[in-house]
Amino acid sequence: MIDAPHDVTDLGQLLRRRAVAQPDRVACQHVGIEDRITERLTYADLHRRALAVAAQLITMTEPGDRVLLLHPSGVDFTAALFGCFYAGVTAVPAPLPQQGERAIAHLAALADDARPALTVTTAAVAAQLGGRAPAAFGPVVVAADTYDVAPLYRRCDVAVLQYTSGSTGVPRGVLITHKNYLHNLRMLTDFTHALAPQPAHLRTVSWLPHFHDMGLALMMYTALHGGTMTLIPPMAFLLRPFVWLRVVSAVGGTLTAAPNFAFDQCVRKVTAEQRDTLDLRTLSVVLNAAEPVRPRTLAQFAAHFGPSGFRAEAFAPCFGLAEGTVFVSGLRHGGTPRVVSFDRRGLQDGVAVPNADPGASRALVGCGHRPEGLTVRIVDPTHHAERAPGEVGEIWVQGPSVGMGYWRRPAETTATFGGRLAGFDERLYLRTGDLGFLREGELFIVGRLADVITVDGRSVHPQDVEYTVQGSDPAFEGRRCVAVAHGAAQRLAVAVEVRVAFPLEESRREALAATVRAAVAAEHGVDVADVLLLPVGALPVTTSGKVRRAACRELLLAGAATVH
Repeated sequence: MIDAPHDVTDLGQLLRRRAVAQPDRVACQHVGIEDRITERLTYADLHRRALAVAAQLITMTEPGDRVLLLHPSGVDFTAALFGCFYAGVTAVPAPLPQQGERAIAHLAALADDARPALTVTTAAVAAQLGGRAPAAFGPVVVAADTYDVAPLYRRCDVAVLQYTSGSTGVPRGVLITHKNYLHNLRMLTDFTHALAPQPAHLRTVSWLPHFHDMGLALMMYTALHGGTMTLIPPMAFLLRPFVWLRVVSAVGGTLTAAPNFAFDQCVRKVTAEQRDTLDLRTLSVVLNAAEPVRPRTLAQFAAHFGPSGFRAEAFAPCFGLAEGTVFVSGLRHGGTPRVVSFDRRGLQDGVAVPNADPGASRALVGCGHRPEGLTVRIVDPTHHAERAPGEVGEIWVQGPSVGMGYWRRPAETTATFGGRLAGFDERLYLRTGDLGFLREGELFIVGRLADVITVDGRSVHPQDVEYTVQGSDPAFEGRRCVAVAHGAAQRLAVAVEVRVAFPLEESRREALAATVRAAVAAEHGVDVADVLLLPVGALPVTTSGKVRRAACRELLLAGAATVH
């Protein structure tokens, strides 16, 4: 792999240098119908397209203005993104408007918050919008693909206004600078080099939405190392997970990434016949991040795709968040990911004590060590005192990857980015809202602070309950599930999608609900008051497929399905 240059000071330089050093290498390509490459740009092509967008933007914006990018997955977005960097404006990646007034309203609210100077899109999307574009979009312009005179490069500190996915609350825009990104990309370089020797030609494959932090980071990382990125439409993966692995096999992908649920989907939906057509031997790094990493998922995926040449050592469980650019921890020096079983009651009481008894323990996957240049501390969320190794607390982060704060939200910025340790440490820390602990320097994630449920006087992490439910009956295996508490008495409710035909017979409903209650009581010592059995696809999810907890809680409270 080409060494990551350390004298680069802005993201636009990544592309400019590659356009000179390796103009004819394919920078990005897009998979279209029938899983075939339909578009590709070399580094020279991408540079020219970015210059065309920059020349257009410079005549319409001031340095530091925000520009909404409204594109489908593909090379057009990549060109527009680097065009923003060349023009010295802040890119605001946004999801395409889907059918329905609610989707348009959501996008309008995002634009109203971002306050862009204008919106850049494709001719097809502009035609689709017609006269429906919200006023908050500003002028809607189709990205130029040619220019008469090469523009002068401009600079601004903030590279991207990154909106969070909204899986746990209202989406907020995080201000991420060029320096934040470059530091984070170098950390990711440390992760990948420590895990395995990297090839001379990095080949990244991604179906992740380009407006999400991890999808965007993979684009930057590929450019940093002069690699080739193959983009798959997110919906193509969600409808047919096989397409992801088929493309990896076809292009010889060396690095890919996804949330944990994606690997479960592949195990569940990729048949043995399909698997036998795959060659996954080229994969050296497979990042698993953005939601809890499950030991069962890693084991099942490695076993299912071992015949295709997949190596369990390629798995790289990571922890990160948009407020920290994307990656926080994940450094591991070879070997398979570390899985340790801890006493379940101990974790609920805030202490991580190893316990090999399957009936009384919870297996956790280590998310690696922190990289050099970043400080990770485990802190009492109430008193702000640092916790000792093996004690559970909120994960606090400090270092050059931490973003500037939330756009136009000063109070929330102070609360989240202004954590202060009790004692003499004057540094400000990012409060991640995640609970975890350190063991022998490695970070283990326990759950979300805001999600902790107190039931019958006991603290319960909903992700644990959901994991138990999914494993309690074949009808729930691999299906989405959410556990929440509601009411003054904090009654525990579980909603789970069921892999059977609806409508369910009453006896079948009662049996499945009883299975849920028995499994949760046995493993967690708490009662489930309400069980909602739903058809597949009923639980609301984000654009990357993660369950939207706030919306699911509303669904439960509204009694949108039969409660048992």
